[in-house]
Amino acid sequence: MGLTEIMLVLVSLAFVATAAAHDCQNGTRPASEEKREGCDYYCWNTETKSWDKFFFGNGERCFYNNGDEGLCQNGECHLTTDSGVPNDTDAKIEETEEELEA
Repeated sequence: MGLTEIMLVLVSLAFVATAAAHDCQNGTRPASEEKREGCDYYCWNTETKSWDKFFFGNGERCFYNNGDEGLCQNGECHLTTDSGVPNDTDAKIEETEEELEA
């Protein structure tokens, strides 16, 4: 195999790897990740032979398998449904109610 053929094979492999990695970019939800809970996902990097971590874009819908739903913000899923777990707002309301009763 001559140098030209080797270069052609290498360029072709690079193109295929780039096309495959196109689905794995920050901010884009690959079709393979439609059922992924939370706001992060991993894609196999054939060059480094390791997993690369990516994040869904801000405003992207996110969910958890228990039914909670939210929106991604800076790589975290901020819930828009009541999860039944107290949050900072609940604590402030409770403090205000106690102050009013006193």
